Amino acid sequence: MNNKVLDQDVPQLTKIYQNLVENSMTNLTFTNLKYKELIDETSKYTALFGFLLSCFGIIFNILSFQTAKFLGKYNTAVYFIRTLAIWDTSSIFIDGIVDLGGRFFGIPVTDYSCKNFYLHQWATGYVANFHLVSLVFDRFLAIKKPIWYRSGNHMWYAYLLSIISFSIGYGSCIPTLFVFGVLFLLFAFFGFLHLYNSAHFQLILFFNGYFIKYLKTHSKKSQTSNERTMVIMLATVSFTFLIFTLTCGILCLILFQIDTSTEMGRSEENLVLVLLQIPSVMNSSLNFVFFYLSGKGYRVAFHNLVKSYFK
Repeated sequence: MNNKVLDQDVPQLTKIYQNLVENSMTNLTFTNLKYKELIDETSKYTALFGFLLSCFGIIFNILSFQTAKFLGKYNTAVYFIRTLAIWDTSSIFIDGIVDLGGRFFGIPVTDYSCKNFYLHQWATGYVANFHLVSLVFDRFLAIKKPIWYRSGNHMWYAYLLSIISFSIGYGSCIPTLFVFGVLFLLFAFFGFLHLYNSAHFQLILFFNGYFIKYLKTHSKKSQTSNERTMVIMLATVSFTFLIFTLTCGILCLILFQIDTSTEMGRSEENLVLVLLQIPSVMNSSLNFVFFYLSGKGYRVAFHNLVKSYFK
């Protein structure tokens, strides 16, 4: 009798079990779908933030370019500030306006011109970072070799550094046009982490440490006002560069851990790619703000620029 009852209950229990499994799968699918929608929405509005920041960044770099004219006589420091503003604007336009703007407005440029896009994206970023390093190196020379630095016109070495940065930046990226698949990913990974971040990171870290030591060991009386202002200004900018670069490196490592074989993975990849652009855009957009906040001489120069428009 008991066996007969059990035999009758088996189909019902099986049906109940199947319903539970189906409901569980439905709930799981629904949860995954909501999570994917959340990631996609986050990516979209993060891209919008980067796009808007880029618009302000272009304005800031124009102001930085113009303010440099009022910093004093035209020398290597003024030259590097102005060229940095030019290359930062180029980097912002590609990273923020074209890439992030395209992602927000549904026009993903990378879909139809991927390799050419990455060529200019990486190259302009490298040249911009190289000019920041050059500006910091120029101040290092002014402190380390003051007599030589003030003894004459040294614009030749500034022009030489610009040529070298452009040659290395574009020359090292041209191979991306001819490599595919895993080789392209390996090139992107090691190139981005080492050539574009690690090398500049190490140089900036070294110079920043020297500047901090210089400010501590030299009294204010032994430093001219312009000299101290420039050192503090560049120490601030280079410190923020280290933070933005380190953030990019961490996000790059996360990016290569994502499984892109699923829809969820591709959404996560897109979010990380968008987040990866934000520190880069901030690094190229906010130099004017950091210059203004940390440099008294720079504030005076900017105020003179504003006054010149109302004369």
